[in-house]
Amino acid sequence: MAIAKFPLVKNHGLWYYGSERKEGDWIVGAVNDLKSERIEWVDILKGLGILSVVWGHSGSKNAFYMFWFHMPLFFFVSGYLYRLKPQQTVLAYAKKKAQHLLIPYLFYLTLLTLTMMGVSLWKGQTIGYFLQGHWKAFLLGGSLLEGVYATFWFTTCLFSVQIAYDYLCRKVPSVFYKGIFLVGCFLLAYGESRYWMNSFVPWNVDVGLYALVFYALGHLIKQYQFLEKAILRNIIFGLSFLVLLSFIYLYSHQILDYGLDMKHRQYYYFGTNLILPLVFTLLLIKISMIFTRWPLIKNSLVRLGRAAMVIMYLHIASVYLVRQFIAITPIRFLVVGIIIPLLIYKIAKHVPYGKSLALGEVEEGFRPKFPEFPAKKYY
Repeated sequence: MAIAKFPLVKNHGLWYYGSERKEGDWIVGAVNDLKSERIEWVDILKGLGILSVVWGHSGSKNAFYMFWFHMPLFFFVSGYLYRLKPQQTVLAYAKKKAQHLLIPYLFYLTLLTLTMMGVSLWKGQTIGYFLQGHWKAFLLGGSLLEGVYATFWFTTCLFSVQIAYDYLCRKVPSVFYKGIFLVGCFLLAYGESRYWMNSFVPWNVDVGLYALVFYALGHLIKQYQFLEKAILRNIIFGLSFLVLLSFIYLYSHQILDYGLDMKHRQYYYFGTNLILPLVFTLLLIKISMIFTRWPLIKNSLVRLGRAAMVIMYLHIASVYLVRQFIAITPIRFLVVGIIIPLLIYKIAKHVPYGKSLALGEVEEGFRPKFPEFPAKKYY
């Protein structure tokens, strides 16, 4: 994952290559030292996040609360794991991210399409009829993808965010100007949500304007070690808890309204559309840190966190297939939507090309070689 010329060293439970940290990727990735409490809580957080995603689609009467934070959480986590590698070119970085994100995206899109074609034939429909109703969504992606493909927008949006933010960090070293740019992105996203909600951009790239803010916040918090400093960490968690209590009071008394749906550009509650997802994420980080002390819960959530990509892609399709044979309640949705993708995750790790195609990981013998350039310093 890092350029081989740097010696491998360990510092504070994290592996480094010289002065460059290894980078965790998307919602599956992580630094390899999984014994580190810091990495464990990140995996636990991803586990909690993917549980909220599955429950958010379960049809429960309280499922919509999950939309308030679960997608911003994953963009935040991805930003937290981001590392700028000056010795790597922009093109090399884009190729790496395409391997981690777009190859699994195409793999699962193909897998589910073949499955749904089989279901269509079973129901007496033709393949032509199926493709007629889906070809445009397959081509343009984003919010056009519904049904078993409903979560696929996240991957292409994240890919655009990662490339844009990496380019920003390389070209704009000033924190002040980066901040100005991110504020502009946030205001543009709010304007689109408020006045042009029905607009459409392929791959949901426009949602990246909003997502980029949470990605940057995750990177900022990691870069300045806000969560590594005990006093500052406790202040952040304490303030987040007070904000949440205040919001619950105002919301329950119908003084303040709120809602969020990133996929469909519904983030039009100005102010709370930034503060509340961040507060929920920070408090879930605190809960994740607490769970590192409880082995049973920790191990279960770590497993979910590592399999989060597969669960994200397959939980709706898994329930769809099981629903052909039994009735699905919200609890059954949660159980089926977790267990079947977990089994597929286990299988993918042990079959040829499974890690590359289904998990976006680089298998031995298939690691791409990136050109090396003299390192530049970015401040």
